[in-house]
Amino acid sequence: MTYAILYNPGHNRVYFEASLNLSVSEFSIAAQRFSTECENLRRQNIFGIDYLTFETKKELSAADIKILSDLSFVYALYRIDNFNGDIYLKPIKRTREEFVDESISTILKYTGKTNEIFTRMLINIAFYSQNNKENIKLLDPIAGKGTTLYEGLIKGFNVYGIEIGQRAVNESYHYVKRFLETERYKFEYSSIKISGPNKSFSALRHTFKTARTKEEFKNKNTKTIELIAGNCLYADKYYKKNYFDIIVGDLPYGVQHGNVTNEKQSSLTRNPAELLKTCLPSWLKVLKTNGVIVLSWNSKVLSRKKIEKLFKEQGLIIKNDDHYLQFEHRVDQSISRDIIAAQKSKLIPQ
Repeated sequence: MTYAILYNPGHNRVYFEASLNLSVSEFSIAAQRFSTECENLRRQNIFGIDYLTFETKKELSAADIKILSDLSFVYALYRIDNFNGDIYLKPIKRTREEFVDESISTILKYTGKTNEIFTRMLINIAFYSQNNKENIKLLDPIAGKGTTLYEGLIKGFNVYGIEIGQRAVNESYHYVKRFLETERYKFEYSSIKISGPNKSFSALRHTFKTARTKEEFKNKNTKTIELIAGNCLYADKYYKKNYFDIIVGDLPYGVQHGNVTNEKQSSLTRNPAELLKTCLPSWLKVLKTNGVIVLSWNSKVLSRKKIEKLFKEQGLIIKNDDHYLQFEHRVDQSISRDIIAAQKSKLIPQ
């Protein structure tokens, strides 16, 4: 069987060409869960249009199509048939299940925002690189205004974010509340101040428990959206050990990206090396054993060799299969973005 995927045209125009190559790696990671083997994966031009095509030994199952439908770059899916030497594309219905409408991620526009399709890819890399499939808890310890959280919520994950900028968190809280009200989701909200011994740290926690219907809410079939205005250095003070399945984040870089909160922030916010040296141990304490952390960063500021060294020093097992090493791409003259994925081993001290 031969299949063709039409690429999502919504990629940031700056790196659209690169995104065509990124899609191969994202596909390869997710395809590990397919019920059938895939081969001859390639970018193919059919009558002037670029597709990602691949072959399988047997027809894709409903579960396989659901996985494909969830990938960031998939706009439409077809089966390729040949009749008398002519090529025919038979559409296959996508079966993506969304907990909330994907507009929650696209409505907000601001300088420094990480592209939501790219964010969706980061989440997919993390999700399909670990084994848990249900009741996923996702943490973004450098959440900004929440793009990672919104994309995770779309997928039906419980999502948690930490952001040092109080103004950004306040805007995100009001945005989430307004969205849930407008879309008529049932939800409850709480807000509490938290602090460390002798006021060593302080933070404000906003928590939403939400469901699509009153019946689901009554049956406690809810999802959590949580935003903490505080320093991610204290992630292990905000949350229990071994709490999260995946950690996903886009490390700040540059003046605009580092200042998306419009507030004064520590130098750690813009320096990925110092941020990781200081905060990574805390993040890993709240990540489950065999859980996965996926981060994107500007490799012109911090080389892959150096970020791998920082990860290895914390006992992380870096995923270095070939399809994990093909994510680097140019965003602009000063930014070359790359992605690193690693798994927490049982040997990391708690």
